[in-house]
Amino acid sequence: MPLTFESLPQSVEVLQQKVDKLTSLVETLVKTEPAPEPDEIRFYGDKELAEYMHCNIQTIYRLKKAGKLPFRKYGRKYYYLRSEIDKAFAGKGGRK
Repeated sequence: MPLTFESLPQSVEVLQQKVDKLTSLVETLVKTEPAPEPDEIRFYGDKELAEYMHCNIQTIYRLKKAGKLPFRKYGRKYYYLRSEIDKAFAGKGGRK
């Protein structure tokens, strides 16, 4: 329907109702989904990951080259998500 000056108050009311519905939906979603633990969403660089895994940085390079480390590359740097690393090495017994 074309927007005219006379239909403006009704259109604003309909828009406000839609915004209210969206707001309540977002609030419901935020309340129902648990926030991830801060450490689970932490990214590590090569050096930080070696410290976290209690190994040498050369081990990190070797595991990355062998395809055993899930990583993300941004530019020339590699980053590792802690939750992905923990999942990849769950039950391996190599880390403390």
